[in-house]
Amino acid sequence: MADLKEKGKKGFGNILRKNEAIPAAGQAESRVIGAKQEKQGWAAVTKPDFHMMCIVFMGIFVIFVMVWGVCQSIKSINASMGADGQSILKVEDNSENAGKSIDVDALAQKILDNVAFEAELNKLDDSVAEGMVGMAEGTKLQIYMGNGTFADELLIMTSRDEVSAKKNMEHVNAHLKETAATFRDYLPEEAKKVEDAVSIRCGCYVIVCITSDYETAEKTINSVIKE
Repeated sequence: MADLKEKGKKGFGNILRKNEAIPAAGQAESRVIGAKQEKQGWAAVTKPDFHMMCIVFMGIFVIFVMVWGVCQSIKSINASMGADGQSILKVEDNSENAGKSIDVDALAQKILDNVAFEAELNKLDDSVAEGMVGMAEGTKLQIYMGNGTFADELLIMTSRDEVSAKKNMEHVNAHLKETAATFRDYLPEEAKKVEDAVSIRCGCYVIVCITSDYETAEKTINSVIKE
């Protein structure tokens, strides 16, 4: 009888221990599941949203392009204002020799023979030359030009007096600005050559030489003027 009671107590104790173990196991499993869910939730939060990143980068790129375009527009406007508002003609005035007569044909030939041009220069017909450059009344004009890919040019104006020669300098300046603008976009080196053109006025004569060999051109022209 005592043995039966003892076995009954042990069996009842085992049942109680099993019942206590079940909720403990359930709690442990719940903690594991909760930890997994928490980890997945954190991963979802920290995972980069590539779609949003692409939108942000595209927005930054568009802003950059817009700013670059505005800067280029401002630069072009400033360049245009500078070209219109300032003279690019750098004049060497030899008025001390204004009383002498110059053989312009001999001058032109000496320049063509001694100055290095990147293109062979040929004399334009008078009607073509007069249509290219404005002139004061009574002016005679000679223009020697190369092909269209080079700005090289020799221009000689013989004005009827010194007042007309000074007026012709304004026409020459307009011609040079127009020529430089023609080359500036696709041949900037040629435009720079125009901007550095040798320009000399002596009395009623105006001589302009567009060449990269500007030092020789200047010396040659002055040597003829001072002969």
